[in-house]
Amino acid sequence: MATHSAIAATSRGHFDEIGVKTPKPGSGEILLEVTFSSMVAWDTYVTDVGLVVEDYPVILGLNASGTVAEVGPGVTMLTVGEKITAFQPFGQDAKTALKEPMQQFVILSASQCAKVPDNVALEAAATVPDNFITSVYTLFDQLSLTIPTSFPASSPPPNAASPILVYGAGSTTGQYALQLLHVAGPTLTADVAHAVGGDGKVAYAVDCITAENTLARIAEVLSPQGTIALLIPIKTGDKVAVGEAPMYWELPATGNPFAAGTTIKYVRTFNYAQPNKVRLLDQGTFKERVAIGLDLLRE
Repeated sequence: MATHSAIAATSRGHFDEIGVKTPKPGSGEILLEVTFSSMVAWDTYVTDVGLVVEDYPVILGLNASGTVAEVGPGVTMLTVGEKITAFQPFGQDAKTALKEPMQQFVILSASQCAKVPDNVALEAAATVPDNFITSVYTLFDQLSLTIPTSFPASSPPPNAASPILVYGAGSTTGQYALQLLHVAGPTLTADVAHAVGGDGKVAYAVDCITAENTLARIAEVLSPQGTIALLIPIKTGDKVAVGEAPMYWELPATGNPFAAGTTIKYVRTFNYAQPNKVRLLDQGTFKERVAIGLDLLRE
């Protein structure tokens, strides 16, 4: 069987380039020749602290774009040679730990793939799946904002005047959230002081960073009856945790800065929004490029 290269966490705090077998797609699957795999904070959690890892090695990545190399039985919507972008949910056990897309070839369910239009570059398309889906789910499911009947919205939604704070709007998920809000109808402002409800506080908040210090800042401006969506896990301090720093899947009773009446939503998710700008890491070896990406995400 042919083999190819992948970047994987090989033990807690360590990653390396490894060789893996190039499999054949099964029923309903495709084999993707990966051109780009975008890096997200989750890659640092897996690499640095082994978050939810049961067995090593674990290939990194969640999102990928590239060319369909082979299709399995029953796949009719995709053909060899088509450009696609895709999302691969994180696998914890030995059977799925080698199926993430930070590798030259990856097996994907055809249902998790989307064709890339000719006017969208593959490097930009690789930022879409996980981050855009998270933004949609957070705004319209977890915060229960009104989904317009068309994009852009033909009329303001019922909650258009309800102030919404997107903390970490410069993150990839935050940028997509702003694009969605722009076409969904709510009024946007970059000034929290002008985005106040009847009690002088914001009604909705999304924390795209979700660290102890960001939660404390949001608590100062969120209405006691407001709703906040937290993109978990919850980190210590102000940035991505490394080493032995703990992370949480929900707020501990002794570390909750929000008022008792606040509704807290924990978000876990695995062509009017344009792909975000990318920082392309194209210098050095495969492993060296991933090392640079991990350091950027940690900071």
